[in-house]
Amino acid sequence: MDELDASLDPLYRSEVAEPDWYKTNIPCQVGCPAHTDVSTYIGLISQGRFDEAYLINRRCNVTPGVLGRTCARPCEPVCRRNKIDGKPVSICWLKRSAHDHREYRHLPERPAITQSKQVAIVGAGSAGLACARDLAEKGYPVTIFDSYPVAGGMMVGGIPIWRLPREVTYEECDEYMDALGVKLQFNTTIGRDVQLTDLLRDYHAVYLAAGCQVPKEITGPDNKVVPGVEYQGVVQGLPFLEKVNFGEPTYVGKKVVVLGGGFTAMDCCRSAIRFGAEKVYVLYRRTKEEMPSDEYEVDEAMLEHVEFQYLVTQTEIISNDGVHVSGIKLIRNKLGDPDSSGRRKAIPVSGTEFTIDCDMVIAAFGQDADTTWIPKDLAVEKNRWGIPLVNRDSWMTSVPGLFAGGDYTEGARNLISAIADGRDAATAINRYLGGEDKVAEEAIEIELPDFRRGMVDNYESIPWEVIPSLPLDKRFSITVESETGYSPQEAVEQARRCLQCALNIMIDPSICILCSGCVDICPYDCISMEGLKRVVKSDPLHQGAGEWTAGADMIIDEEKCIRCGLCIVRCPTDAISMVKFEVASVNDRWNVSKIPVINSQDRR
Repeated sequence: MDELDASLDPLYRSEVAEPDWYKTNIPCQVGCPAHTDVSTYIGLISQGRFDEAYLINRRCNVTPGVLGRTCARPCEPVCRRNKIDGKPVSICWLKRSAHDHREYRHLPERPAITQSKQVAIVGAGSAGLACARDLAEKGYPVTIFDSYPVAGGMMVGGIPIWRLPREVTYEECDEYMDALGVKLQFNTTIGRDVQLTDLLRDYHAVYLAAGCQVPKEITGPDNKVVPGVEYQGVVQGLPFLEKVNFGEPTYVGKKVVVLGGGFTAMDCCRSAIRFGAEKVYVLYRRTKEEMPSDEYEVDEAMLEHVEFQYLVTQTEIISNDGVHVSGIKLIRNKLGDPDSSGRRKAIPVSGTEFTIDCDMVIAAFGQDADTTWIPKDLAVEKNRWGIPLVNRDSWMTSVPGLFAGGDYTEGARNLISAIADGRDAATAINRYLGGEDKVAEEAIEIELPDFRRGMVDNYESIPWEVIPSLPLDKRFSITVESETGYSPQEAVEQARRCLQCALNIMIDPSICILCSGCVDICPYDCISMEGLKRVVKSDPLHQGAGEWTAGADMIIDEEKCIRCGLCIVRCPTDAISMVKFEVASVNDRWNVSKIPVINSQDRR
């Protein structure tokens, strides 16, 4: 039941436990753009079943080893474990553990080509690979075109090797696609080597998943390009990281300033440290609380002696010799009202100007999509920034057979969001080409008999542990991964912290005797017995209740429940049970796992 009012005498109403309710009741799965079956794979890891956990992840995420190192983790802020001890389950790092500790590589058998219509995809990044995988599994011949020499997009061009080893990207991008029969045409730039009109002529559908490649300009408080951007030593974040990642000669100064507060800025400042920079600053125009990068990334950068300065904006890049960077002028800010992004606007404070000496400036403000290679005579409808407009239901542009998505149309975000878009696009392309949707499986409840986790496990008191990393004096290599990851034993222990929100307590009213035994034994007071006066009069399950003179309801607060099962043990009539809900949607984004979550004493 839901609480409707936070007053002293709140009212409740019944919620029918249908598929939509169950799905929204698993916050990590709702928070993940790809709707990963988090609770099941975490449960498998808690039993040491890494291979099965890896396969569940790959079904939803396509590249779980990559995401286990680089995901933006939108699932973790909404994790209910936060309510117990203020720390979520380490969902991302446990994903990595499933990859690192599996016994087999699990390269798939090549699916048979059962469709005659061919699909071309522009971009071998997150969205492109996800779309290609799903279409190949549906029987389509798929070809991906990419300007890089390897697959992965920003996974290989924008993320440093010390965060993401190339053997991981090669296995999950290049080898995985090859095993699926997807053709990868590298070193091919659309608009130069191949024209988009040629793809539309030769393929039955084309999906634009080119990501965002054009760096944003260095602007000041007035949103105009600041003076001095032409000096040597001023570089953009993405081109800098591309040089680092592809082994090209890379200049790094002794005193480096990084502008921006996102993940690219963190990768740039920490890479500069690894190149031997003596002093590295990160300058951000708002406060730490408004920074797009997460707290862990900032903490790691600070551990590596990166200095952060907040509430500052660049006004000019200066040079002593008229050729090379020698410093950057800045002005301090205060926060005003929220701007269009929802964050408070940075307002410069007159008279607070100052200068930082430096010999290199790296701008990491993000990137925009490159649309120059889309022919004007193709007549693609675009928005005011020149980005192709797509129908959000079909992911198709105004040109029949031309689809677009991922960061290319949605703006630079994160890998998991682009993967989700790519999978949605594959479903839409399949429909356009005459394919049939996957038939949804029936929603079912599976009872877990003799569930008594709270009597055999101390999971609610297991402390959160940060992912192990190299000691500071061992980190300063551009090619050695800094994080070493959980050991198998550590991963099992951290996975046991999961509250398993996919499980739900059910009370059978036909045999409940309202003894309050479950109320008394519940460690978090999430079960209560309430009189009918606490139920809204329009409640669908209590029609006529307003005319009753006596009666009670058993109220379960799902937000507080830790799935310990003590109420099941205490119930004298066996009216309480623990069930697991399983459902699959038409496009398989809510996937079914037939793997039970075993009690902790059954772990191998």
